[in-house]
Amino acid sequence: MAIWSYITSYFSAFFFLIKDLWSWFILGFVIAALVQEFVPTRKLLEYFGSNDWKSLLRATFSGLFISVCSCGAIPIASMLRKRGMSTATTLTFLLATPWAGLVHLFIMASFLGFKNTFFLLLASLTVAFISGLVLSHLENKRWIEQKLHASHRKGEKVKCTHCLELEDMGHKNERWTRRFFYCVPKNMWCIFTDIGKYMFIGIFIAAALKAFVPHTIITEFLGKGSRFFPILLAIPVSSVIELCSEGFTVLAGQLYVMGASLGVVFTMIMVGVSTDFTELSMIFGQFGKRSVIAYLVTSIVLVVIFAFLINIFL
Repeated sequence: MAIWSYITSYFSAFFFLIKDLWSWFILGFVIAALVQEFVPTRKLLEYFGSNDWKSLLRATFSGLFISVCSCGAIPIASMLRKRGMSTATTLTFLLATPWAGLVHLFIMASFLGFKNTFFLLLASLTVAFISGLVLSHLENKRWIEQKLHASHRKGEKVKCTHCLELEDMGHKNERWTRRFFYCVPKNMWCIFTDIGKYMFIGIFIAAALKAFVPHTIITEFLGKGSRFFPILLAIPVSSVIELCSEGFTVLAGQLYVMGASLGVVFTMIMVGVSTDFTELSMIFGQFGKRSVIAYLVTSIVLVVIFAFLINIFL
């Protein structure tokens, strides 16, 4: 009977989360698919070539238009690197894009509310931009690996195997009715297949927290009682969990509901994404060892500083 009670508690928590989140999931997928279909992403990416603050700022905000998760950003960043995008700008894009994804923001708002979500989004984009400035300085000083020469001839099309194609597809010239009723749902399915499994992993873990972990433990170790220690504790916890940004959002959002501070939520999502093993492997292979170290140290230090400020002022 005890085992059955645990099983019942778990699935009750799981379906409660699904009931609360499904409408936000759908809304996020719809908006992300509309942006993917009607916003000229390829044109946006053409402005990323230089290693200056303007290119870094564009890379920081590009996630709102591309709307992919941390896993989806990896092949795009690899492609941009090969096309001659600067090291600093590419790594800024990689750090900022998962946080600015529309699906991610709507999931976060369902747990934190729109006000808190807005401030965390602002903090995350600021961290990405400042990280980019630091990396740009290191790149200019040749302390990290330099950008590659563009490996394509003028007029050659970008080749990207990611399901969210960056090229101007042939259907862009089709009637808007077909694009709206056929291409948008198709984009939604592409986005779902890209991030869906990670979202459900996040829900599975969040349901276990909700069902079996007392709120008092979360409040004691990850709450606002101590503004700094919970943030430091969140770094190794989020580093060992392999999830995409949407999965971390569900997990961190549930921790917030159970009593964790906003600074902890911010730390878990930011550090969880930036220390993803797949992402770090790509940076090591495509950029080099010095870029990996600079990327990790810069982003984590800035995340800790901003998380501490979030706990003080929010």
